[in-house]
Amino acid sequence: MRSITEMQQQLGRGAFVTTVFGGVVLTLLIVTACRRAGADAAGRAVAGLALLGAVVGVLSLTLLGGDPDADPQLFLDPLQGAWGWSGIAWRPVMDNVILFVPIGAFAAAMVPRRGVLTVWWSCVAFSVLIEAFQYLVPTGRVANTADVLANAVGALIGVLMAWILGVGGRPRPGGDLRSSDPG
Repeated sequence: MRSITEMQQQLGRGAFVTTVFGGVVLTLLIVTACRRAGADAAGRAVAGLALLGAVVGVLSLTLLGGDPDADPQLFLDPLQGAWGWSGIAWRPVMDNVILFVPIGAFAAAMVPRRGVLTVWWSCVAFSVLIEAFQYLVPTGRVANTADVLANAVGALIGVLMAWILGVGGRPRPGGDLRSSDPG
C-alpha cells in the first residue's frame, strides 16, 4: 500500500481507525502485563518493536509514493496547508492525527522514566524532521505546518493513553509532567 487512503480503502475507514487504536491499546496492555510480571525488559522490547513498526509505517506513508520530479512545496501557514478543494481538508488532518497516536504511545511505553512532555516533544521533533525531509529531498510530498500540528495532537493522544494505562511517563511528585525522575 502506498498511502493512507489506499489502506483505508482496503480496510474501510472505521476499521482503519479501530485497527490503529485497538493495536495501540492491545500493545500497551501487553507492556503492562510484562511490567507487572517483573519483566520490564520484555515490556520495553515489546514497546520498542511496536515503535519501530509504527515509525517504519509512518515513514513509508509520508516519504514514499510522491512524484520526485515535483517542485518542493512548503506551507508555513497551517490553514493554507490544511486547506482542501472546498474548505479545511479534515480527512488528511485526521489521518495525520491517527498516524501519530502509535508513535506517542509506544515511545512513552518504551521510555517510562521520561516525562510526558519530554516524550511528546521528541515526537513533535520527529514530525518536524519528516516535514523538513519532505521539503529538502525530492519526495514529491508537500511539507507543511498543518501536518506538524496534527501529528503533535496525535502524539499527545498516544502519550496520554500510555500515561493513563500506567506504562508511559509519570509526573514528578510536585505535579510536573516534564520528568519522572525525582528531584
